[in-house]
Amino acid sequence: MASDLTDLEPRRAPGASESSSGAGGGASQLSAGRTVGSGAERRWSVDTHNRDHGRSSRHTSSQLSRSRSHHAVSKAQDQAVPFPMLRAEDEAPTSWLIPRVRSALYDSENLLSAAHLGRRNKGKGIRAWYTSYTTIDWLHDDIREQARLRTLRAIGGTKGWWLNHVWDPVQGWLLVVLVGLLCGLFAGFISEWTELLAGWKTGYCRADWRLSQTICCRMSAVECEYWHAWEPRSLSGRAIFVVVGGVYTLIAAILVVKSATRVTMANRGVSSSVETSVSPTVKMAYYGAGSGIPEVKSILAGFVIHGFLGVRILVVKTFGLILCCASGIMAGKEGPMVQIASSLGNISTRIFDKYYKNEAKKREIISAAAAAGVSVAFGAPIGGVLFSLEEVSYFFPNKTMLRSLTCALVAALVLKAYDPFGTGKLVLFQTTYDMDYHWFEMLAFVIIGVFGGLYGALFCHLNMAVNRLRKCTWIGRYPIAEVVAITTLTLAISYQNPFTRIGLGELVGSLFQECPTIVSDRPYPTSSDEESEIEKLLCVTSSKLSDYMPLLSLLALALLNRAFFAIVTFGIKVPSGLVLPSMSIGAVFGRIVGTYMEYLTRAHSGLAVFSQCPANSRCVIPGIYALVGAGATLTGATHTTIAVVAILMELTGNLIYTLPVLVGVMTARWVAEYFSPSGIYDMLLEHAGHPYFDTKTQYIHTRRTAAELMQTDLETICVDYENENTVELLSARLARISERGLADGGFPVVNSRGHLLGWIACAELEFAIARCHALDPATA
Repeated sequence: MASDLTDLEPRRAPGASESSSGAGGGASQLSAGRTVGSGAERRWSVDTHNRDHGRSSRHTSSQLSRSRSHHAVSKAQDQAVPFPMLRAEDEAPTSWLIPRVRSALYDSENLLSAAHLGRRNKGKGIRAWYTSYTTIDWLHDDIREQARLRTLRAIGGTKGWWLNHVWDPVQGWLLVVLVGLLCGLFAGFISEWTELLAGWKTGYCRADWRLSQTICCRMSAVECEYWHAWEPRSLSGRAIFVVVGGVYTLIAAILVVKSATRVTMANRGVSSSVETSVSPTVKMAYYGAGSGIPEVKSILAGFVIHGFLGVRILVVKTFGLILCCASGIMAGKEGPMVQIASSLGNISTRIFDKYYKNEAKKREIISAAAAAGVSVAFGAPIGGVLFSLEEVSYFFPNKTMLRSLTCALVAALVLKAYDPFGTGKLVLFQTTYDMDYHWFEMLAFVIIGVFGGLYGALFCHLNMAVNRLRKCTWIGRYPIAEVVAITTLTLAISYQNPFTRIGLGELVGSLFQECPTIVSDRPYPTSSDEESEIEKLLCVTSSKLSDYMPLLSLLALALLNRAFFAIVTFGIKVPSGLVLPSMSIGAVFGRIVGTYMEYLTRAHSGLAVFSQCPANSRCVIPGIYALVGAGATLTGATHTTIAVVAILMELTGNLIYTLPVLVGVMTARWVAEYFSPSGIYDMLLEHAGHPYFDTKTQYIHTRRTAAELMQTDLETICVDYENENTVELLSARLARISERGLADGGFPVVNSRGHLLGWIACAELEFAIARCHALDPATA
């Protein structure tokens, strides 16, 4: 809920424009016609038509009249000429930190520079900027791209061959490679500093305080001799653990709150009658909070949110994510990494106008960047592409898929070369399962899948209830205090249990693993005391239930702890993701089931159902059940299936247990859909009021006639009443419809009998009025 979904109510509303966002242009053309009339009255007719396709099209005309106290201007002023004020962007130099600021809604410059065309600028007047909280026009952006390509094809000679066959096709590939490079560097930086700051809660490296716990222990001749750990059972150790974590989240919350954006929204409670003045309300949008995936989905579907993918939010999200993941609260980095990668993709499009000035083309790069974000979060490039296809992207053609795979691959290679953990491996939780599964285990995998679906549906409903509570009560007015309170409560309660005291990544990695046969086989990097304690608890070799009870009770308490704090934490005003917290909950439950299955095979080895088990040896691997549980709960919460399976296989580097994971994931999906038809990301989109047409949802209309679906209180423009179509009155109508949150809509053009003659978009009418002001300053 990166845009403070608890505060943004209306579905569409205009907001303050910010240059660092991703917003661009459509392709409708308006041309100012000749002057009609003489003496004290002039009129301009505004025609909407399509020159780019080289054919005549039907157009809609609305007359704009204005009384004048002096004589008609000269004939030269009556002609439609390009105006300097309508440039798409300023002439000032730009850089990565100084955004390219557009100065008008329309691009009066030609699609290619005069140097390429060899003739003077003709000022096509193609729309190149969208208002915030509006939707883009896919058709007009496609028309704009076709016009650009036709102009490009008209260039002959060597320069034309170079532009058409080399430079223009390679721009997209250069961008995805650059975005992948930046994503890998950002991910390595985030992982490295997260590991370092997380270690300071439990100790520091005496050899070099700048080294993380993992690297410090690896450089020691004797295991972790250089790592100085705070006394875990002392009051001072507990206090340091809680206070340091609280300071981390406090700083992150301050960064998010201070970077909030004021958004002017329409008031839903006021009538939308044309005579009623709708008073706007100001909301605070916290773009740096939450995971950001719902907003990225909406943006890729065509919604415009200025500033969400800008430089300022990128900085806030990056450092806030480091602090939150290091604090130890139920916050993952996977969702925020998607927003960070999408921001890098959005900012990188400023290099090429082909993408920067076309919103539809820009979204191809953002889709590829989203795949790279998942790739570096898990070290899973194939899973990242599938996640972008299944969950994030709205339009995913083959060209976008290939570029997404390239971007994810480059990001993964850069992350491996960065090596933030010093292991030299890309796989986060590498497993070495040496035993195949048995048929009697399928029932346990189904049970885990049922739990994943039930918990996922319960999480969605309870988390949305908590978010509504934040929105409607005094809690929402004190976001920083809420963050500090939840952090303090989480760390204070979690400190006693060794499974909740360690970080989410360490917990999931420990639960996935087999019991090591020798010390050097232990894959999870913790201090020696914690490592020995966790190994002793997880690796039980007895056949007595009493020997398993300490482990089962601690895992059950950890399950309740993680499940509760995941519900209340997701939605606070800090960068936080849902993926790893959901996986940790499922992994704990799966380990509980796996541990109990291990006990049954040892205590009742004579049963016929366990006849496949070897005598006096282990029969099941509890870590496999944790792997199935992690995928089941993630699917239950997000309703993502294929991508989850691919991510888990790449995450562990193990393909033997693909079928058990599929059984658990599909069972969780069926159960979750029965109790909650929408996943958490779709529910957050609806809660925020962002428009999103879900292609997977079947919409059923029960009304019989079109008249029952029509809206009757629309403002219209009547061409027969000239006195009502002055510049002042039309500007007032534009202001009213903007206050209602319908700035991306338009006006029906009718005659005096109410017959529909056409339709004009608000942006087109606004552009026409601006041209009128430019032609005659007296109309301003």
